[in-house]
Amino acid sequence: MNQRFHRRRLPLYLGGMVVLLAAAWLAWQLAGSSASPTPAAESARPTLKPTPGLPWFVDVTRASGIDFQHFDSATSMHYMLETMGSGVGWIDYNNDGWPDLFCVQDGPVRPPKTSEVGPLPTCKLYRNNGDGTFTDVTKEVGLDRPGFGMGCAVGDFDNDGFDDLVVTYVGGLVLYHNEPDGKGGRRFVDVTKRAGLNDPHWATSCAWGDIDADGFLDLYVCNYVEADLDHYPDCTDPNTGIRSHCSPVIFPNVPHKLFRNNGNGTFTDISASSGIAGVTPGPGLGVLMCDLDGDGRIDIYVANDLKPQYLFHNQGGGRFVDKALLSGCGLAGTGNYIAGMGVDTGDLDGSGRPSLFVTNFQNNPNILFRNHGDLRFADWSFPSGLGGPSIHRLGFGTVFFDADLDGNLDIAVANGHVDSEAMGKFGIPMAQEAQLFLGDGTGHFKDVSGQAGEYFRELRVGRGLAYADFDNDGRPDLAFSHNAGPIALLHNETETNNAWVRLEFIGDGKKSNRNAIGARVEIEADGKRQTRFIIGGGSYLSASERRLLVGLGTADRADRVAVLWPSGRKQEFANLAALRWWRIHEGDDQP
Repeated sequence: MNQRFHRRRLPLYLGGMVVLLAAAWLAWQLAGSSASPTPAAESARPTLKPTPGLPWFVDVTRASGIDFQHFDSATSMHYMLETMGSGVGWIDYNNDGWPDLFCVQDGPVRPPKTSEVGPLPTCKLYRNNGDGTFTDVTKEVGLDRPGFGMGCAVGDFDNDGFDDLVVTYVGGLVLYHNEPDGKGGRRFVDVTKRAGLNDPHWATSCAWGDIDADGFLDLYVCNYVEADLDHYPDCTDPNTGIRSHCSPVIFPNVPHKLFRNNGNGTFTDISASSGIAGVTPGPGLGVLMCDLDGDGRIDIYVANDLKPQYLFHNQGGGRFVDKALLSGCGLAGTGNYIAGMGVDTGDLDGSGRPSLFVTNFQNNPNILFRNHGDLRFADWSFPSGLGGPSIHRLGFGTVFFDADLDGNLDIAVANGHVDSEAMGKFGIPMAQEAQLFLGDGTGHFKDVSGQAGEYFRELRVGRGLAYADFDNDGRPDLAFSHNAGPIALLHNETETNNAWVRLEFIGDGKKSNRNAIGARVEIEADGKRQTRFIIGGGSYLSASERRLLVGLGTADRADRVAVLWPSGRKQEFANLAALRWWRIHEGDDQP
């Protein structure tokens, strides 16, 4: 990199021709750094082997029985929606303790009659068999609905003890209630109309969270752009003559949606009265709910595409004020717009405060907003070590998790360009490698993607990303979704002697929602304190499990676990043995 910058600063007296040659050389170098390896290079590349102490993931998709293939909706028109989806989510729908995998599907942009092409593709739910394999149960649970799906969110909206599912589509959303099937199993019933949920726009990511502390989960829905397929613009590049996908900035935007849970199975649209709809509309792609300033009220952070990000600060009484620009997390530190895709939050530096991470467009860094307290954030992308390695990638889904169980949060990112003509136009491949960054607990990260497993060297068009310990072995696993490609299930096989505890928090269903979204948890072990947050939403179009898998390093127990419930109740527990799954009910003296 230093050599490239040196070339760019050649003295002017060398003449215009030399400068032009240097610029051409630089462009070739930048393109080459992102281009896919040649077949010869791939065949010569040595097989990776795990490095003790470093994270190691193995692709077990085929062995697990998961055969989901994302539908390729590409057309010669290059509609934007062809390239944006889709997400993936973990949901233990039958409460057997084994996370099940839900895969969101799209379809033809202009659906033909089924009599002409046969059944249209649908989303898929794979039941976890508890032995490393999964079974497709989509049809038997009632989720075989066609449509142009985008994302999903998991939450128990009626506090009945079973997680429900909301799926977003181009043209709306569907709320599925998880209920008995009358035969000893479970099924999902579409209750959207009965619940009063209506969003006829292009919905993307969504998040559950209790905004008014009444014990019931409310729903935030991101809307992207308004694209009229009958009058779709021609975005042919005048320099190359190549038709490609249009920028979102040429399309109109509509406000996002916020639905308040009435506690009786219905919702009220409070987008206007809450202040959400009063801000300048932005093309939303990622959203999370978390108390960002520790005032006891859950806030909403939204990643918008080439518009200022939102930080809706909860004022109480169902009212929000957007303070993103005032707080320093609405734009990049340079003052530039962020092409916000995926988001996550967590304590990355040991401060006990949740920082924000936003994935970004190619040739721009992913952004880490470090939380300095009192709702003040600063761009920490390059000092953290996350900025530089991300410039030559286009980031989408992202998750914070402790891959090696050392007690420090790490970051995974799904990458892939949005333009199928990117190679011809920019010399940049659409398919790109995913990345894994190892955190040290002080806000600094190291890119270990090249040592984390073969998957991280493969070129994929990454989109959704969610984590769960699907086999309950105490190591967090990853599920990546890919546009027009198969799901990838990565099993964490890191060689480590580090210990862990799994913490599952269940709210009382009265003053706290049963999912405990909004809770703050402190874990102390061997003199080290970690802070975790149970959030709503996160990543891109995707849903990770809410059970906290906390790495303890060499400690054999958690000396202290303190939880601040969404209701405001505080509880502490001592001496929780490592290598155990602890279920903690609000109000119970012992887990």
